[in-house]
Amino acid sequence: MKIISKESIELLIEKLKQIGREHPNGFTVYLKDLSPVKAGWSVALNETQNCHDDQGLKKVIAIATEKTGVVGGWKEDGKFWWDAVMIYENEEEATIAGIQNEQLAIYHIEKNYVKFL
Repeated sequence: MKIISKESIELLIEKLKQIGREHPNGFTVYLKDLSPVKAGWSVALNETQNCHDDQGLKKVIAIATEKTGVVGGWKEDGKFWWDAVMIYENEEEATIAGIQNEQLAIYHIEKNYVKFL
């Protein structure tokens, strides 16, 4: 498990919030360098559902650091939604993971397509 200092977490939170402001319709980035994920199916982890404020984003960062290395977010109903995200190349595997993680939908990045489950 990678240890992140409090200062690094605070800076990461600010950078992710800035990315969110620049891309309110949604984004998915690699946590290590905040570069965009450009391909695959995005599936949120169940344990980061309903993460909204800075505390929620801290939780997402902690789980993504430990498990996936990927964070996603979007703005809806006046608030940001943050998730630790898994990326799958295969739609069938992504669909299974989405169902296992109790997601309402999964997202295909290249095609900008939401598949409701």
